[in-house]
Amino acid sequence: MKSLRILFVFLAVALSTPAQTAHDYFNELKGANTFNHYKDEYVCFRDDDIPTFAVIARGSDVIDMMKKNGEKGTKMMLPAKDSLFVQTYYKGVGSEEYLYEPVKKDAPADDTNKDYSLEFKGPYPGKMVYSINWATGRYLLRVFMFQKSRTIPAEEGAGKCELIHPV
Repeated sequence: MKSLRILFVFLAVALSTPAQTAHDYFNELKGANTFNHYKDEYVCFRDDDIPTFAVIARGSDVIDMMKKNGEKGTKMMLPAKDSLFVQTYYKGVGSEEYLYEPVKKDAPADDTNKDYSLEFKGPYPGKMVYSINWATGRYLLRVFMFQKSRTIPAEEGAGKCELIHPV
């Protein structure tokens, strides 16, 4: 009988605790001083309720911050100056960091709207493309599975990015 009461109390507490949001997980990590690297420039939250977020930085901004702090090795970073550094988090747990390459467009260069892509191989080849409007902070993430289609995304997600450490 006592174990039944303990189980009931445990279930009552578990069911009454609200689920954490992506913002909650981010704030918890930021409070623990996790985002103190050059590549921790923007945090991007999805519009839906999935508890995931991405920490991103433009390669050119990383190089500029390194130069301002007198860091060496900025010349080694020059090949990544037009790229996008991305690390995603799900429920506060970070993934590997990836470098998305700029997508070359036929239209004239536009610094407001940029596309960055990452191709992946293996048994399920495809690519992920971030389209970011740097003026508004809005982004669209599309995932293409080449076995299905190279032009129609298998998944899409959208959201908004904001500075992690506004000045």
